[in-house]
Amino acid sequence: MTRAVAAAAAALVIVLVAAEGAQACSCVPPRPREQLKRADGAFVGRLLAVRGGDPADYVYRVGRVSKRGPGLRRGRRVKVRSPRSSASCGLPDARGRLYGLFLTRREGRWSSNLCSVVSPSDMPDAGASRSRRTRAGSPGSGACG
Repeated sequence: MTRAVAAAAAALVIVLVAAEGAQACSCVPPRPREQLKRADGAFVGRLLAVRGGDPADYVYRVGRVSKRGPGLRRGRRVKVRSPRSSASCGLPDARGRLYGLFLTRREGRWSSNLCSVVSPSDMPDAGASRSRRTRAGSPGSGACG
């Protein structure tokens, strides 16, 4: 009888651990240039604070801006709403670290999640896609006959 109880308890632990892992955040790593096109805003910034419950406001000091939007100016603080839990794809919460963030604008506030975070070095420059478009359509580029 004791072995049966121990085996049942072990099986229950395995099921619970597997269920917890199944609820973890899962997303395809972003392709920065594609995400930049779809995003309402994008910047590299340093996380200063995390405020509130779930969802929480993540406060960043904006560094390099890749796609402008309300409040996204170098040196300014910006609040980004996100789930708090990493299982819900919440933003990383290591204060003092630099992050590259792609943002959406909803109901007058910025929001993002773990699936929209890239290394600062992977964040495209603001004019990267625009400068290619301009070159392709400029005289002498083969676009004009």
